[in-house]
Order: sequence, then C-alpha cells, then structure tokens
Amino acid sequence: MTLLYRNNQYQVMGLAPTSTLEKKIPDVIAHRGYSGKYPENTLISYEEALRANTTALEGDIRLSKDGEVVIMHDLTLQRTSTGNGAVFDHNWVGYIDGLFTKTEPPQPIPRLKDVFDILIRPDVVAKNTYMIVDIKFDNQLEILDAVQVLLEEYKAHTSLRKQLVFGIWDLRFLERAKQLFIGYQLCFIGLSLGAARKHFLHELDNISLPYAALVDQEGQDFIKEAHSLGKRVFCWTINNIEQMHQCVAWGLDGVIGDNVDTLIENVRTTVNAMSPEEFEKYVEASNNLMGKRSRLYYYIIKKSMSLISWKFIGI
Repeated sequence: MTLLYRNNQYQVMGLAPTSTLEKKIPDVIAHRGYSGKYPENTLISYEEALRANTTALEGDIRLSKDGEVVIMHDLTLQRTSTGNGAVFDHNWVGYIDGLFTKTEPPQPIPRLKDVFDILIRPDVVAKNTYMIVDIKFDNQLEILDAVQVLLEEYKAHTSLRKQLVFGIWDLRFLERAKQLFIGYQLCFIGLSLGAARKHFLHELDNISLPYAALVDQEGQDFIKEAHSLGKRVFCWTINNIEQMHQCVAWGLDGVIGDNVDTLIENVRTTVNAMSPEEFEKYVEASNNLMGKRSRLYYYIIKKSMSLISWKFIGI
C-alpha cells in the first residue's frame, strides 16, 4: 500500500474499496440536531449542535392542517410531544404551538421557519453551515408547495440557496422538487442502494444511505461511482465509534449522527492530527474491522431494507 500526497490531501493507493482513497474530513451532520443530549428536532438541539461546532444540521418536516411546515420526524405527535394524533389533523395555531417535548428539558415544537431564522444568522452563515431537510415519503405532496411558499418569504436571504439541501425518498416527489427548488441542492434519502443507483444517482446532487447499505463491496463501489459523477454521499445514523472510523476510511462526504461531540472527535479532530503513516494504519485497520459474522448480519439487514423500500415506498 502506497500513500501519496496530492492537492493538500493524502491518498491511499491500491486499497479497497477504491484505488484512490483521499484523506478528507467528512462533514459532521447533527441528526435532528444534537439529539443525543437534547430533545430531537428542537431549537435547543440545533443551537447546541452549532455550539459544538457541527458542520451541518438535519431535521424532518411535516405539514399541519393549517399549512405550517412543522419540524417533526413522525407522522404523529405522541412519541415525542405532549400532543396526540397526526400532525396533518391538527392546526399549528391553537394546538401544536402549545405542545412541548416529552424529553427533558421540555421544549416547544418548532417550525421550519424558526430553523431558517437560525440558519440566516451572520455567525451561522459565516461558518457555511447547511441543513438537510428530510421530507419523508409518507408526507402529502403538498408539503413541497408549502416549503416553496416559505422560501419565497426568505428570498432576500440568498445564503439559504447554499445552506439548504432538500432530501426526498420517493419518486412522486422527484419531479415536483426539481420544479420548485431550482437553485437548491437535492438529496435522495432511502434504504435501498439499488433504488439510489437506478432512480436518483444521475438526477440529484447527494445520496444519503444507512450504514448497512454501504458496508459491503457493492456499497464501496457505489461510493466510488457517485464520487466519479461529482455526487456527495452521506451515511446515517452513525453513533458507533468503529463505524465512524469506517466512514472516514471510505471517503464519505458526511456522517450523520446523534452525538455531535463524539462525531467531531472521531471523524475530524483525531484524523486531522494524524501523520501520513498514522493515517495509512488507521485506514487499513478501519477496513479490516468486520468479521464473517458481521458481514452476514449486514447482508441480511441490507436485503431486508431493500424489501421494505420496495414494499412501502415502491422503489
């Protein structure tokens, strides 16, 4: 194995999964904010992730009955908040705006516009912080139009065109998102590597897949293919330190996880401090972590995810 230095980056030659693996620091992407310590998808979770020096934020959106774009992962309110029922069955005004999280410390439920107000702050813009807005496949298609209306309200804040990445799971959303979000980056988020390659790799700017979809040789080849096309590849949800090391070794562009401080330490700080020789050993060790039993386990998980994607999303 030979380590070369090109364009201010170290490159490992002759190492799977690709013949050239750059030493690059992946973006740290705070999954639902700093959700490992604070209530998920809340303003405190996003603020604390920024305080910890995350590269990016990630969050999910739902549409309320009265047309507000609400930050919420689930279709329903009861898992994470003091409310009950589907988000789209309740108005923001007079109901959702009075709810709090069940997780301590209790926090109000934010809207997407509240997070936009964080993103456009000069201190946040100066750090080139961006956000992946996850638009789940079980949303109504009308949520895209509601987001577009909101973008019009913020059109004077041109930094948002570089700060927002809209994530879609479903072919139903693909063409409409391309029509509405001109000038913004789009990302496929999904469970199936096959669906990512067939439907989205040549259409969108970014691909975001779970660890199990990328861990085998097919996944490694996909990362190489995506990079050859100028696409970014993200991986979720990474809370295991060994998996963080592997994400660096694979040359991924972003690692999405709940524990921002742990991510920063393991994919940014430690790697930045490595000499070329240390980095070579690090990559080799990271790529040799998995035994036969683990490979079989992730093979089963990957096949199961593809089946779920086909059954519930149709791709």
